[in-house]
Amino acid sequence: MQDEIVVAPDAALGWHSLVPNQNASTEIWYKEAWVWFVIAGPSLVVIACLWTAYLAIHGADQVVAKDYYRQGLMINTDLQRDARAQQMQLKGALHWNLDSSKISLQLSANARLPQQVRLSLAGSGADSGGVEELVRRLVLQQGSPGIYEVDLSASLGQLEFEKLNQVKLLHLKLETDEWRLTKDWQAKDRARLNLP
Repeated sequence: MQDEIVVAPDAALGWHSLVPNQNASTEIWYKEAWVWFVIAGPSLVVIACLWTAYLAIHGADQVVAKDYYRQGLMINTDLQRDARAQQMQLKGALHWNLDSSKISLQLSANARLPQQVRLSLAGSGADSGGVEELVRRLVLQQGSPGIYEVDLSASLGQLEFEKLNQVKLLHLKLETDEWRLTKDWQAKDRARLNLP
């Protein structure tokens, strides 16, 4: 066992002399708690950094859609179709009959109406607060002039119809290739919705 040398002041001579310290601890460095306390902080930071890098690489959201250019071009088309709907003075009333599970649309315009209209219903989650997005696309056929109808349970199935019926807020889009109407549809107003 080797003694640790400590510098001790010599008052008489005014200089320091080297004197062996008999009380010094002979513990090995890795058995000291303070060493591990000092090493732990930077080690945790490195581990957290590596974990964050792993999450960023493997769980990265797509910031830009793959077809961003086409979507950008479609915005102009959508704006033109909205303007065309105003120009045609499109007005409508949508009825959701829960007993027969049918949606009917009464549509009027100052132009000729098409034989069929596409209806998109989009909502996020049900009462459970889920984050899944529900998007249902239906085709309403014209039965008589200005009256369109679709049977939801036949088009979607009973389970899908019930899931859609539980959504509190639906974003509705009525469209053709020439025009479109959009509106939000609250659950409390599910029986009737006036457009636009």
